[in-house]
Order: sequence, then structure tokens, then C-alpha cells
Amino acid sequence: MQDSCNYYQILGVSSTATQQEIKKAYRRLVRRYHPDLHPDNPDATDRFKVICEAYQVLSDGVKRRQYDEEFQPQPNQSKTESMTAQDFYVRAVSKALAKNYQGAVEDCNQAISLNPRFVEAYVERGAGCYKLGNARETLQDCNRALRINPQFAPAYYYQGRARYRLGYTQAAIDAYTQAIAYSPNHAKAYYQRGLAHKDLKEFAGAIADLKQAAQLLREQGDKTGYQLVQETLRTLKHTPGKRGVFTKGNPLAYLMGLLGDTFFTIKSFLLNPMGGLLPSFARLDSQRAMVVGLLLAAIFDAFFVWGIYTGWRDLVSVSLVPLIGVGMIPFIILAAMSAIARLIRRHPGSLAGDSFLAGATLTPLSILAIANGISSYMPSQLMVIITVFTACYTVLTLYSGCTQIANLSEKTAALVVPVMVLVSGWISYWAFTAMLGMASF
Repeated sequence: MQDSCNYYQILGVSSTATQQEIKKAYRRLVRRYHPDLHPDNPDATDRFKVICEAYQVLSDGVKRRQYDEEFQPQPNQSKTESMTAQDFYVRAVSKALAKNYQGAVEDCNQAISLNPRFVEAYVERGAGCYKLGNARETLQDCNRALRINPQFAPAYYYQGRARYRLGYTQAAIDAYTQAIAYSPNHAKAYYQRGLAHKDLKEFAGAIADLKQAAQLLREQGDKTGYQLVQETLRTLKHTPGKRGVFTKGNPLAYLMGLLGDTFFTIKSFLLNPMGGLLPSFARLDSQRAMVVGLLLAAIFDAFFVWGIYTGWRDLVSVSLVPLIGVGMIPFIILAAMSAIARLIRRHPGSLAGDSFLAGATLTPLSILAIANGISSYMPSQLMVIITVFTACYTVLTLYSGCTQIANLSEKTAALVVPVMVLVSGWISYWAFTAMLGMASF
């Protein structure tokens, strides 16, 4: 019997928790860690298996008493020495749930040392390496797992995720296909394969995979995942280039299509930056994604200029052209730093993605620019509230873009995002004050 506190730790409750507290914790974990809530999250089948196992034991009074009675407290060292490979694996899963990926990898190392043919431990270790940004280690662990069990679908799925991150899109599709062959109800594999088909502009295959993913999620009762896939499917069906309406041969229609893409993007992600940004980007080809990013930046710039002229007209006297240039600086810096981060970390992506990410990040700040223009007519408390909300949405959008579009790992994004915010903010402030200094002469 494994250490009883493992089950309590997995659910995040104390050993004296009531049944109501256990049920509440279980529901919270399901809502928070469902594998289809966030597109960038790896498949969490094993994690949910452990969560369900813990809940089934702790929610049953008889099983819980038996579980607690069989637990014999031991010193930490002897307890570790007595742990089996399965115990280390369960603890690794609980650490991964708490986003302690390094600890999860270390426990998987222990499990594998005790059982070198522990397929699930290899895959769990690979998943941890993926979250830590080491896709090549993920590939190695998946290959080791497949040598032991060539029909283990999760290993093919993670193999696909790692290949995709490394830029091998067709090879990722092949891996997802294998995962689906051995697990026909693997909704996440269908979804990811659909996104990979979209990247290769294989729109028919992308739509077919997304439809299958949606059907499976609906049958499995995953309403959140179903809605996410349906949103991606709807946007993909209207991808320019699939239909002849928005073509360069018709400039007016092409322009209207770009404006439609831009406002659809704003509507999709502005109130849901974590779940709406990737589907908005996925519906666009590279050229249109770059243009939409530029249009979003232009919208911010227009509101920035308007806010300065309207709100600070008695304090600032500058010409229009320099002010427009200052308003474009944050976009240029954010796009450049996104590209640099990708190149340093050797993650796939594109300049179109960097442009889209930078423009989307500035969109919440457009609201702040508008508020700045009418700040003299608003209570100061309201201005503070607007500032806090737009700042939070800006950071969430940037983080979402770094992990989902620039394909940076969560660990890398957590370091890169504040640097991007600070550098772009400082350079913009320096340019603005320099412009004011030149205008005063």
C-alpha cells in the first residue's frame, strides 16, 4: 500500500477532510486539469486515472478507513526505500498536477530505475520534459516506451507533440495517426492532428479531424473541450484561401475580409485570452495572420494617438508623425523579442505568429488608451480599475501567445513574458520622453 497521504495530496486536501471537501476538491481538479481545457496542455489520461483512483477511495467511507488503517508512518528515508516503482509513479503524477515538473521527472527516474520496463513512467517523464521545454528528451522517452510496448497510444501522442514543437509537422501527423490507430477514441490526438493539417494547409484533413474530435468529446461528456473544438472548427471553415471570395483579385473584398478577420479575432480572444487566442490564429494563413497583427497594432496606435491628443492636449504639444512612430514601438519590440526567444530556444514558429502575438497583446491596451482620452470625465477609481484589468489581460494574452503560438514552454514563457513587458515598456517610455524633449525645443 502506498503512503496514504499521496491520495490526499493528489486531491489537495488534508487527511481529516470531510466528504464534502473531498468532493469539492475533486471537482475543482477536474475543471482545472482536464486535458482539453487548454490547447497547449499534454494529454492527461494518466493524471485523471490517478485523480479518479484517489477520489474513489477517499469518497468511500469503508475504503478510506481501510486505506488509512493500512498506512504505517515511517521515517522519510525508510519510507522512500520501501516505495515501489508504482509509488514513485503516483507521486510523480501528483507533482505534475501541482506543476512541479522537475520533481515529477525525478520521481519517474526512481520508478524507471526500479522497473526499467515501466512504460507509463517513461511517458510521464517525457511529458514532464515537454513542459520543461526539452522536446528532444520527450522524443527519447517516447521511443524507449514504444520499444517496450509498440502499441502504447499515449507514447505516440507525446511523440507527436514533441515533433510538432521541433518543427517536424508531417512527422507529428504520422505520430498522431499511430496514436489514433491504437486508441480510436483519442479525441486530443484528432484535435492536434487537425491543427497540424491546418499548418500544412491541408484544410480538408484538418476539418475532418476536428469534426471527429468534437464528436468524441461530445460523447465523452466534455462540454468545455467540445466547445473549444467547435470554435476552432468554425474559424477554420472560414479560413481565407479556402474560398474564392477573399482574393487579391478583388481588393475591396480582400480588405473587407481582413477587417472581418481582425474584428473576429478581437471578439474571440479579448474576453478569453487563454482559450480564444489559438483558434483565432489557427483560422488564418501566415500572410493574413501577419496582416491582422499589423492591423491590431494600428488600432492600438490610433487609440494611443487619440488618447494623447484628447487627454493630454493641455500638457503635450507634439506633431502627429512622431507620436504615431512611438505608438508602434511596443509592437515592434514585442514581435522582435518573441522571434528572438523562439530562435534561442529553437522552437518552431513564424514571423507571422510573432506579428499576431504582438498585435493581440496590445489590443487590451487599446481600451486603456481610450480611457486615457476621457479620463478627465471619469472618477479616478474607475481609471484605476480599468488600468488593472487591462494590465492583467495584456499579460495573460502575452503568456497565452508565447505558449500557444510561439510554442515556448511554460517555464520559458514565465521568464520571457515579464522581460518582454519590461523591455517594451521601458523603450516606449524612453522614446516618448525623448519625443517630448525634442518637441520642447
